[in-house]
Amino acid sequence: MNRASSVLTKAALSLVAILTLAGAPAVHGQISGEAASELLQAAQTNPLLLLRQRLSQSALAASGIPLEGAVDPMEYTVGPGDAFTVVINGQDVGGAPIAVGADGRIALPDAGLVDVGGLSLQSARATMTAALARYYKDAEPDISLVQSRQFYVHVTGAVPVPGRYLALPVSRVSNVIELAFADTTRLPVANPAFQPSLRNIEVRHADGTSSRVDLVRYLTSGSTGANPYLKDGDVVHIPTFNPEYRSVSVGGYLPYPGTYEFRAGDTLDDVLAMAGGSSASGGSESVTVTRATENGLSSTAFSSEQLAHGDAAEFAIEALDVISVSEQASERGLVRLEGRVHRPGAYPIIDGVTTLQEVLEAAGGLRSDALVRGAYLERRSLPDVSQSQVPDRNMNPELAMRRALRSDTTAVFQRLRLTDLDLISRTYFIRELSFQNRVSLNVESVLAGQGAPVVLRSGDRFYVPKDEQSVYVFGQVLQPGYLPVMEGQTVGTYVSAAGGMSDVAGRVLVIDPATGFYHEDLERTLRSGDVVFVDKDATVSDDPEIERLLIERERAKADARIRTMQAIFQGVTSVAYLITLIITIRRN
Repeated sequence: MNRASSVLTKAALSLVAILTLAGAPAVHGQISGEAASELLQAAQTNPLLLLRQRLSQSALAASGIPLEGAVDPMEYTVGPGDAFTVVINGQDVGGAPIAVGADGRIALPDAGLVDVGGLSLQSARATMTAALARYYKDAEPDISLVQSRQFYVHVTGAVPVPGRYLALPVSRVSNVIELAFADTTRLPVANPAFQPSLRNIEVRHADGTSSRVDLVRYLTSGSTGANPYLKDGDVVHIPTFNPEYRSVSVGGYLPYPGTYEFRAGDTLDDVLAMAGGSSASGGSESVTVTRATENGLSSTAFSSEQLAHGDAAEFAIEALDVISVSEQASERGLVRLEGRVHRPGAYPIIDGVTTLQEVLEAAGGLRSDALVRGAYLERRSLPDVSQSQVPDRNMNPELAMRRALRSDTTAVFQRLRLTDLDLISRTYFIRELSFQNRVSLNVESVLAGQGAPVVLRSGDRFYVPKDEQSVYVFGQVLQPGYLPVMEGQTVGTYVSAAGGMSDVAGRVLVIDPATGFYHEDLERTLRSGDVVFVDKDATVSDDPEIERLLIERERAKADARIRTMQAIFQGVTSVAYLITLIITIRRN
C-alpha cells in the first residue's frame, strides 16, 4: 500500500510539473515539500529561458577542460559533439549551444543543416558563416566553439592495459599512453628481453593514413610536434624492441647518460639531445662515435667546434653505436663561501687552479667577529666513487640513490677485502668514510700566509662560524650547553659550571672546533670555540645495535679461544697417545 501511494504521489507531481510548464494554473495548497518548491520555482520562470540557462551551464562546465592555450583553428578538427554559439548583432540567435550531430552536420538557425564534420575549425567557421550569410545579409555572424567533444581512441601493443580510451581533440598521444600504463601491477611485455618502443609509436588514423611518434624526443626536447594531437578513432600502437639489437649507448659528460632506443634516421645531434646535451653544450671537448664493423671497431671523433658549426651534427647513427662525450680538461666551477665573510655567496673558480686565498680576497676577507680557528673547508665528493652503474633517468629517484649508495659501498668493500679488518672495523670504516667530507688543513696558518696555498675544487664549501666567545660542554654533565669564555680557566672549571659530571661519566675530551683533534690534557687553558665532551663509561651502551655488535664480537673472540684450546688439547692428547703406544710396544 505504501509503495502504491509513493508511485501515485510521484505521478501526481510529474503531472503538475507538466501542466505548470505548459502554462496551466497550479494549486499551491495541493503541493508540499522540496519537490513542490522546485516545481513552483520552475513554473515562475520562462521554460525556454530555463532550458537555455541549463544548457549554457552544461556547456560551460564541459568546456572547462585544461588547455595549453587557445585552440589552433588550423589544427583543431570539428566532429560530432562539438558545440557552437552563433551571435549576430550581439544576440545569441541559437538560444543555446548548437551541437554537431552524429552524422557531422550542424543545424543552424534559418540556414538549416550544414556539413562541418572533419573540417578544421577555421574551415567549419567559414562554411557556417557562408550558410548564414544568405539569411543575414546586413550582419556578419560571430561563431564560437564553446564545448569540446569527447571521442574514443584505441591503444594497442606493448601496454599493460590495451583497449579503448576516451580522449578530447586537445588530447595528445602521451595522455592516452599515460592511462594505458597507469596499472603498474601488469607487465607491458611478457618477454623481459623486449621493451615498449616509445620512439616508434604508430598512430593510425581513420582516413587510412598513419604517422610515427617519438615520445622520448618530446620528453627530452619539449618539441610538441613529436607528441601530436589525437583524432577521432585513432589507433595508437606501441611496438616492442630488443635493446640488445636496437639501442644506442651514450656516456661521458652528459646529464642523462645511458642506453636509448634506436630510431631509423637518428643523427648524432638527435641522440645527444635525448641524453640532455647538444652540439653546443658547454664544457664538452669532443664526441667520439664507436661502431663495430666486420673489420673490427671503428671510431669517429668530432670536436665541439665541428659539432656546433659543421656537418658533424648530421652524422648518421646506427644501431648499437656507442657515443662518448669527453669533458674539457680545464673545467670551470663554483665554490660557496658562507658564514662570517664580508660578501658570502657562490664564486667562480677554475677547478684545481684557483686558491682559497684568492676567493677570500674576492669576497672581501673575514669579518671582525669570525672564529678563524673554527673555519673549515668541505669537499663533497668521496674518493674512488664507483661509476659502474648509471641510473636510468626514468627510474624512481629514491631507488636510483639506493643503488648508487650500494654501488659505492660495494666498491669500498672490494678495496677492504684483502685487509685483516674484522666485520665491525669494516662497518665502522664505511660509516666514517660517509661523513669525512672536510679538507684537512690549518685555516689559521693558511690565512696567515704560512704553508702551501689551498687549491679549490668545484663544489667546495668554505664556512666561517661566528666567534660566540663561548665553550660548548656536553655529554655526561648535568647541564650541557654553551658557557661564556673564562680567561685562563681549564676544563674542570667549565665542567663544574655545567653542573658537574654524572655517575656514569668516563673520559673527558677537549675537541678542536675545526680539525676535530682532541686531547685529554685537563690542565690546558681553553679558548673560544673549544668543545668539551664527557664520555660515558665504556661498560654502558645506549645503542642496542652497537651493544649487539659488541656482544657478538666478544662471543666470536670467546669461540675462537675455545677452538684454540680444543685444538691444543686434541694435539696434546694425540701426542700422549702416541707416546703411550710407543712405550707399550717397546715393553712388549
